[in-house]
Amino acid sequence: MGNKQNIIKSVKNIFSPSDSSFKPYDWMIKSTPQQEWIKEKGIFLWLAFFFSEIGAGLYFMSMFFQYRLGLILGWLITLVLGGSVHMLYLGNPKRFWRILTNISSSELARGMWVILVFAILGFFQIFTAKFNPFLNCMLGIICILIIMHGFATMNVIKALPSWNSTMVLPLSIISGIWVGSQIFQFMLSVSGSLASGFEIWSELFLLVYIGLIVFYLWGTFHSSEAAKKSINILLKGELAKGFYIGVIVLGIVVPLFFTLIMWGGNVNAGLIFFRMVFVFAGDLALRYLVMKSAVYQPLI
Repeated sequence: MGNKQNIIKSVKNIFSPSDSSFKPYDWMIKSTPQQEWIKEKGIFLWLAFFFSEIGAGLYFMSMFFQYRLGLILGWLITLVLGGSVHMLYLGNPKRFWRILTNISSSELARGMWVILVFAILGFFQIFTAKFNPFLNCMLGIICILIIMHGFATMNVIKALPSWNSTMVLPLSIISGIWVGSQIFQFMLSVSGSLASGFEIWSELFLLVYIGLIVFYLWGTFHSSEAAKKSINILLKGELAKGFYIGVIVLGIVVPLFFTLIMWGGNVNAGLIFFRMVFVFAGDLALRYLVMKSAVYQPLI
């Protein structure tokens, strides 16, 4: 029991080290860390964005390959997992309806309306098996909007420059599609479909994902002093262990290793499954650390 508690404590220290104490006036003269979006109920928002976006990513991939089982699972992940965790974040269901009325001023409200439209149109497509170009185009756009939902909600906050970076939205799109594509490929491999034919897309998505992480780090580092501090926290500061273990090793190096094994056509469900698990862990770590490392631009 003691060993288990020590392991849990070590993981918490890697990904969420203790915050330094700040004086009440520090937010005016220093780049102070944001806490509302990633502590306590903020954890629910992190998970809600993740589930909504990977579900939409799975639906997006399944739609273009007309894979009905993938549509059903993607729809359920987005609405049941993503929606339920959204409600846990809001606490009181009445707040959900109150937020929906703020569509003109709230990015979170706009995202929820998009998810509601997705619920209706997705239900229609799944249970009528309609794959006409117009419906596909509409749902494709809606899926992209849902994939962008979490980071778009963060991106509008100009006081947090690392979230306001121009690379946040492109990274969010490839992140949702990359993780969703891994669930899709695993489902293909289990059902006996030609998962090997999809591997070329996985290789492409992984390379683009790695490239956009690099561009995000580079672009954000050079955008402002507060943004630079956020990247330094990730690469050299208190979150560095979490970044190198969670994002670099689990999210990039290990999936790249499995991808190289399958490069010559040795594609099987076991390798795809293990890669998918590490992709999940790495992407969750990336999203958490991007949220955790954000610091406010000082007023003075």
